[in-house]
Amino acid sequence: MKALEWIEVEIRAVGTPRLYCGGLAVLAYGGTRRLNDIDLFVPAAYFEPLVEALAAYIRKPAIRQCEAGWDLTYVQFVYDGVKIEIGSDDHPRIQDGVSGEWVELVIDYDSAEQRSYDGCTIPVMARDQLIAYKRRLGREVDLIDVGQLTET
Repeated sequence: MKALEWIEVEIRAVGTPRLYCGGLAVLAYGGTRRLNDIDLFVPAAYFEPLVEALAAYIRKPAIRQCEAGWDLTYVQFVYDGVKIEIGSDDHPRIQDGVSGEWVELVIDYDSAEQRSYDGCTIPVMARDQLIAYKRRLGREVDLIDVGQLTET
């Protein structure tokens, strides 16, 4: 996938730690659903320099947004027709799909698992953490992902 290769080259060029989550992480663990976008987190200290370095590809500006069960600072890039959403790890929160409560999402780079997807080896959120946040969000797509993560 050109978009994944591109973002990996760009992130490595500036030495940014990263943690892939969302559908791409599920696919890296063997999931099979169609990929909607590429989601990842980077440390807050690296966020603005990365945004500046990739400014030509910005589709949505880097601001704090609260939407679709997420409250975080993120930017959306588009490369080769694929959306790449990079979030800052500056206190992201998710909304519990049942209670409506907002809870902090801990981004744990140290427990990342190196997984291969489409020829790229990438650090993905640990399976148990991925399952936990997707269960908490409880959206239809997240529950599909949980099912696939617990079967593989």
